[in-house]
Amino acid sequence: MFFDEITNALPSIQGMAYNIVLDREVNGKWQLPENCRVVAAGNSMKDSLAANQLAEPLFNRFAHTYIETDAQSWLEWATTPDKSYERMDYEDDAPEYKIHPAICAYIAWKGDSVLRTDYNGEKPNADPRKWEMASKVLSKTKQPAMLRALVGEDITYDFSKFCELQVITLDDVLEDNYTDEDLNMETSQKFATALAMSFVEDENIEKVRGFVKKLGPEIRATFDSLWINGSEERVGRIQELTLMDQGQQKTDGGARR
Repeated sequence: MFFDEITNALPSIQGMAYNIVLDREVNGKWQLPENCRVVAAGNSMKDSLAANQLAEPLFNRFAHTYIETDAQSWLEWATTPDKSYERMDYEDDAPEYKIHPAICAYIAWKGDSVLRTDYNGEKPNADPRKWEMASKVLSKTKQPAMLRALVGEDITYDFSKFCELQVITLDDVLEDNYTDEDLNMETSQKFATALAMSFVEDENIEKVRGFVKKLGPEIRATFDSLWINGSEERVGRIQELTLMDQGQQKTDGGARR
C-alpha cells in the first residue's frame, strides 16, 4: 500500500492513516493482508511549497530514507537505458536515450546549479523530473527554446546558447581537419564538443576518443558516459582503450628515463 505525496495532506487528513500504518487496519474493520507492506513518499517543506509538516505520531510510525540527487548520480541514471533495468512495464520500442545527450552534456558542464533550482510558486523551475520531461520535448521538437515552459526562461536561454556553440565536428576529427590551436576552447565548448563526438560509430571510437583525451580528463569522462549509453559491450571497449592508454603511458615513461 503506497501513500504518495503524504506530506501534501493536511495534518487532519494524515490522521486517517494512523491506524492503517500502526495497526494495519482500515476504519477499525478491515485488516490488511499479512503480505501487505505500507510505504509512503513525500517532499520536505524546504523542497515544496505544497508540503506540510508530517504529524509526529505518523512520522514516528515510519522508518525514513532521504534521497538526495546530485548531478553526478543523476547523469549515471540518465545515460543508462531502461532496458538495463528489470521493469514490468518495459516496452521494446523504448527510446535509445533515456535523456537527450544535449541535456546530459549541459548538466555535466553546469552541475547541480542547473539540475535543481529554487521553486517560488511563480515561475517554472528546474528539477530532475522536469529535465526528464524536457528531454522528451527536445527529442520531439529539436527546439531548445521550447523548454522555457518546463525549466524557466534563464536556464532555457543558457541551454540554447550551449546548443549553438561552434565546435569541432565529428567529421573534422575523422578527417583530421583541425589544428592544435582549435583545441583552445572555453569549458562550455569542450563539453559541447564531447556531445558532438558521442555520436561516433563503434569502428571509429579509438580515433575519436584519442582526440577527446586532448580536451582533459573531465571531458573524456563525459564523452565516455555519453558514448557508452548503458551498453555493456561499449563498457568493455572503453576499458580496453583505457588499458591501451595505460600501457602507452608506461612505454613513454620508460623511454624518457
